[in-house]
Amino acid sequence: MTAKELLGAKIRYLRKSRKIAQEKLSEMAEISPRQMVRIEMGQSFPTIDNLEKIASALGVSIQSLFENDYYDKTEILKQKLHNRIDLLDDKNTRFLYIVASHLD
Repeated sequence: MTAKELLGAKIRYLRKSRKIAQEKLSEMAEISPRQMVRIEMGQSFPTIDNLEKIASALGVSIQSLFENDYYDKTEILKQKLHNRIDLLDDKNTRFLYIVASHLD
């Protein structure tokens, strides 16, 4: 994936995880819906001003938009996952077990 595609995917992930429609995010960030589509599709880099607006609308820092551990080595990802699992309460641990048990 290119840097534009990674950034777009991260913005899309954050937007969806917050249950914000793409059109609503573009409105919140004062960016045209067409431009938001292009950013999320990895076809366009947002300007610094638009990047600040998007980050603010999503309630995150600009830096976090560029953090992407997907490409870390598998062992590092497993350790990060293990650390997160240790922090889960009983309900979420059980939920994660159900989800994980359905993975191939």
